Amino acid sequence: MKAARNPVDRERTDERRAFDELCRQHFGAFAYGAFPVVNPGHRLIGNWHIDAISYRLEKMVTGESAGRLVLNLPPRTLKSHLVSVCLPAWLLGRNPTARIICASYAEDLANKFSRDCRALIESDFFKRLFPSARLDKRKATEGEFETTRRGGRLATSVGGVLTGRGGDVLVIDDPIKANDANSQPALAGAYDWFRNTALNRLDRPDKSVIIVAQQRLHVSDLSGMLIEQGWPSLVIPARAVERQDYPLADGEFYQRPVGELLQPDWDSSQALEAIKLAVGSNNFTAQYQQNPTPPEGNMIKAAWLGRFQTALPRNQYRRVVLSCDPAGKPGAHNDYTAITVMGVQPKQVHLLHAARGHWTVLEMRDKILSLAKEFDVDLVIVEDTSSGMGLIQFLREKPRLNVIGRHPKDDKQARLSRHQGRFEAGRFLLPIEAPWLADFENELGLSPMRTPSQYLSARFLSRAPTWVFHRCAEIGRAGTELDRARLTDAEVIILYQPVPEQKNMFSFSSRRQVLRSALA
Repeated sequence: MKAARNPVDRERTDERRAFDELCRQHFGAFAYGAFPVVNPGHRLIGNWHIDAISYRLEKMVTGESAGRLVLNLPPRTLKSHLVSVCLPAWLLGRNPTARIICASYAEDLANKFSRDCRALIESDFFKRLFPSARLDKRKATEGEFETTRRGGRLATSVGGVLTGRGGDVLVIDDPIKANDANSQPALAGAYDWFRNTALNRLDRPDKSVIIVAQQRLHVSDLSGMLIEQGWPSLVIPARAVERQDYPLADGEFYQRPVGELLQPDWDSSQALEAIKLAVGSNNFTAQYQQNPTPPEGNMIKAAWLGRFQTALPRNQYRRVVLSCDPAGKPGAHNDYTAITVMGVQPKQVHLLHAARGHWTVLEMRDKILSLAKEFDVDLVIVEDTSSGMGLIQFLREKPRLNVIGRHPKDDKQARLSRHQGRFEAGRFLLPIEAPWLADFENELGLSPMRTPSQYLSARFLSRAPTWVFHRCAEIGRAGTELDRARLTDAEVIILYQPVPEQKNMFSFSSRRQVLRSALA
């Protein structure tokens, strides 16, 4: 005869069954339960924005709302956990024949999300919820896996080839990287790939689900283009600029007041202000407030540039760096070669000299050697393209001259835009007087009588700041508080949203209770 079960064990079993059923029915519950599976040893802090996103996604995939959504929210707010990891897994658990395409700006990133999703599907947690959904061991790679029912998840990069592939669901998570925010080729490339490649891979365009999730970067990024075309959107800024009600469930809303931080238990106004100072107001407005503004006028404003009376003694600069951006050819009708010399302090950079000219490679070499001697330069950076390659070889023939080549991956405007915040923070200083200063200010458009030469401005300022600001330990550290993972052992709360097949199984309050008990 079997012994009677302990009442405590029976209660725990009942709680587990209720929790499992809740996760099968409701995507939001599944996302909370999946987090410690993908991130062992951690539990997710409950916050209303997770519930709001989960509600919108569940409405889409269950056919209760339009199958299109643009999702915009700040970095480090669990966007990718929800749309790239949990949603594909939950869909395959409920329908193992579903075919899902997930794209990100880089193949490595897309594959990372694929590995996380696969680990979730192979976990005991998932297998307990969806016993009929199993992966086919013969068809499982880093970027693609299939179920035994011929459904699956395919990872690709934005711009990648999808010939012969199709799907029911398209998830685009960060179509371009933040460093490409002002790169017109990157912006145009992402939209062209979406329009000409990705959309053509949907099995049923009128019924397929498409989700574009990203932090805003530019008025003409993929999100901006789609919102302009009338796509439904869920936009959540880091700090509320107006009172807004966010649906969390049928008949349930979160009323967000003006000024409230998105994650007040984790973020702080001081941390956000530090980030704003580090990245610049324009980048902060786009990436954190989801409200990019059209570029206006010169990229560098006169008011941002501080002044120094005289250069410091050489031993008071941590380093003196000479940067050269060589033109492809000499001659008056070709681009200028630009050279700058910068003195690096812990939190400031002094522009000690700037020069431009139509020089041959040998003339560039002689100019650099002369300046290196005059300013006791300890590092020379040369843009390693075309004539720059020969220049680097000539300079390396000289003893005791540290020369490095840098091959740019982006255009000059994009590279300069990354440091806009540091210029805005007053960390780049010009001399009060210098023989070359008037020409330099004219090229930057700082003179009231001169329109900026954007290309030459970028040639002067795009190369050296990239090295200087990334190599100085004291520069650019503000804002690291928000780079930590959103992990906590705090209580998990999620709100109720029913799905069509069992609308009344879990009430609003009972859903909270089930999750509290199961995840305690």
